[in-house]
This record gives sequence, structure tokens and C-alpha cells, in this order.
Amino acid sequence: MTATNKKSSNSFLIIGSGRVATHLAHYFNLLNISFKTWDRSQDPHALRVKVAEATHVLLAISDSALQGFYRQHLQGHDDKIVVNFSGAHQFEGMVSAHPLMTFGPELYDLDFYKQIHFTLTGVNSLDEALPGLTNSYSWLPSAQKALYHSYCVIGGNFVTLLIAKMLSGFATLKVPSEAAHLYVQKVIENTFANPQSALTGPMVRKDADTVAANLKALENDPARKIYEAFLETYWPEYPRK
Repeated sequence: MTATNKKSSNSFLIIGSGRVATHLAHYFNLLNISFKTWDRSQDPHALRVKVAEATHVLLAISDSALQGFYRQHLQGHDDKIVVNFSGAHQFEGMVSAHPLMTFGPELYDLDFYKQIHFTLTGVNSLDEALPGLTNSYSWLPSAQKALYHSYCVIGGNFVTLLIAKMLSGFATLKVPSEAAHLYVQKVIENTFANPQSALTGPMVRKDADTVAANLKALENDPARKIYEAFLETYWPEYPRK
């Protein structure tokens, strides 16, 4: 996967073949930004050649592989700007540009990619890490990355798991997913409009009888522990029976 459209003083090399690498390459193609790619299916000699030609090496690989890959293939290349996309970690010799977005198997359109926000560590502007991109960005000290990423996981990954559980349960009860979609969509809209007062339901009403009925219904479901964890966090005074 190589694009060679637009001449530029910057030469990008995207390392990886996963979703971040695929979406980043597609975004570059839509912007007519020239780049080359390398992944483990290619000859290691080709990697050395492509690294030598690049000004920016973009490591779109797993967090656990970042430091080892850098030490093996990039250490000593001080003329290169090495960018990782980790939200949780920062490593010596690299800068970070974390896209605050979830990347599924389907590619997005240009207008959507342009709306993605980046959090930066080790550079002062997105143009230093990813020249040609005009996305919004903010700065994050390396000491705060793990905390930032924990919020990403809570608000993104955990929400995905919770919605998926709801959809699975609704399917067994013959409740249409379209109805659930409208419900969740409004929950999210209300939360962004007023996060302090958007929460509804038995915990807000202090409705102990309904909570007890919910817990009883989930008696043989692992999701009961999730319910209890939220209950412990947001209504620790709940009068358990």
C-alpha cells in the first residue's frame, strides 16, 4: 500500500498493518499526501531502505511492540521524527500523537477524519508530528498519559461493552436494536449537553426496590458485578437487603 501523489519535503513511512495504520493511510490518500508503508510481511531489507528515505516514521503498531521496534530499527536515526499513536505510554526518542477516536473495519470519509482530535506529547504542534494534517489538538504531559488513556477506556471501550451487553440481552427479549439505538443516542446527547444532570434511573431516584429487582434478575449473569460496581461507586449508601 503506497501512495505517491503529491511531492513534498516530508517523506512519511507508516509502520504496521492494523486498523490505525489502515485508517491513517486512507486519510493520507484522501489528503493526497505521499507515503510509503512497511509491515512484518515485507522484507526487513526494505524496511532499512524506507527508513533511510523517510523524514517521519509513524509507528502504528501495538504499544507493547513500540520500544523494542524503536531500539532494533530506529535508534540512532536522530534525523527522523518518530511518531507513535499510543494514548497511554511515552518512550524516549519518540513523539506521540494519539487520535481520540475508535477505528472500526470500515473506513471513514475525509470530513470525518478532519474532525478527529489529537493529543500530543513531545511536540508543540500537530504539524511537527504529522505535517499536512489540520486537525485540532491539545498537549499532554507524559506523566498524565496513563490517566488520560484510562478515561478513554472508561468512556469508549467500557461503553462499547455495556451497549453490546444491552443489545445481546434485548435480542433474547425480542426488543429491536433500532429502539435501543435511539435510546443510547439520546443518552449520549443528553450527557454531552449536561453531564452533571443527565443520569436517570433508579440510582438517581434512590429507588431501592427497583435496584433490588434488577440485581435479582441478574443473579446468574456476570453483568451483575458490573451493576454492583456502579452501585458501589454512585450510591454507596444503598440499603442492601
